[in-house]
Amino acid sequence: MNPIGEEILVRPAETRVIVFTKSPGESFSSLSWSLAAWLRMFPPENCFEVNKRDLVAARNTAFRDLCMRAPAGIEHFIMVDRDMRPGPAALPFLQVEGDLVGCMYDTGQPGTWAKPDAVHGGLFRFNRKVVTALASQAPWWQFGHSADGCEFRCECLSFQKKVQDAGLRCARGGWCGHRDKA
Repeated sequence: MNPIGEEILVRPAETRVIVFTKSPGESFSSLSWSLAAWLRMFPPENCFEVNKRDLVAARNTAFRDLCMRAPAGIEHFIMVDRDMRPGPAALPFLQVEGDLVGCMYDTGQPGTWAKPDAVHGGLFRFNRKVVTALASQAPWWQFGHSADGCEFRCECLSFQKKVQDAGLRCARGGWCGHRDKA
């Protein structure tokens, strides 16, 4: 059994959690109280902060420095933005099988979750297979545009595409609060 008393796939002792604590326009790092409480299920030595103003650069730095160089006993990696508010509804995120697993949240963008395997960057996890398969494919996150250049694409899509192109499975589970949204 684990610290939250529920059956989960992700073993906290084998999981490295990376929290992105700064957002553009802020002069200080922070995180939500509910995120701080949720992090308590993971050993403190497995929790890391990345504090860079550019979130895409922060994700790429974390992948290079904290995922690719993680000790062999680390099997899962969770990346979470500082303004996420995981609660009981996020539990399925830790129970769903997949190589890349996202937790749904209100992004403020209609259609964000239209595809059944869509994963976005507020709260997601991936396993060691993803790290191994993508090690030589930097940058792992990058903004993009549609083929005609008329529509913006978030950095999450480039990472998910690389995972899928490597033949790995994407999934999602659970719901997480975001900023002041439930």
